[in-house]
Amino acid sequence: MRRSFVWPAVGCSAVVALLLFFAGRFLLALDDLASGEPVKAACSKVADFAGGSMPEQATGAVCTDTSGWRERGYEAAFRMPRADLAARLVAAFPRVRLISDETWGMTLRNRNESDQDRPEGKAWVVELEITYADDTTALVKLVATNV
Repeated sequence: MRRSFVWPAVGCSAVVALLLFFAGRFLLALDDLASGEPVKAACSKVADFAGGSMPEQATGAVCTDTSGWRERGYEAAFRMPRADLAARLVAAFPRVRLISDETWGMTLRNRNESDQDRPEGKAWVVELEITYADDTTALVKLVATNV
């Protein structure tokens, strides 16, 4: 009779251990979010998720993970020279196209991309907002998300 209780006890113990493991992971993730501090990310990972690579001329890059419970997202901010900026950004991030070019800056975004055209595991939305800092420098903000 005692042997019949061994397997249910082992099974219940395994379930409790898994629940504790996932509860711990959830609490760690909440702690990261509650701190209010941005979660740093490798810029190569951010650029790869956006379907490109960081431009060689990019300086001062700061990259963060903005992912939530159900979505994946990243942001990057960096400076670049203004000369031929749109062409160099499209070369670095081939999925984006110039949307607007204003006196204050420009916007590049992926458009008309079907599910079949989007590379597997990459961002659904890729947007670059460029603000001109001065006559020679621009601040680039990249947002890549799967929402």
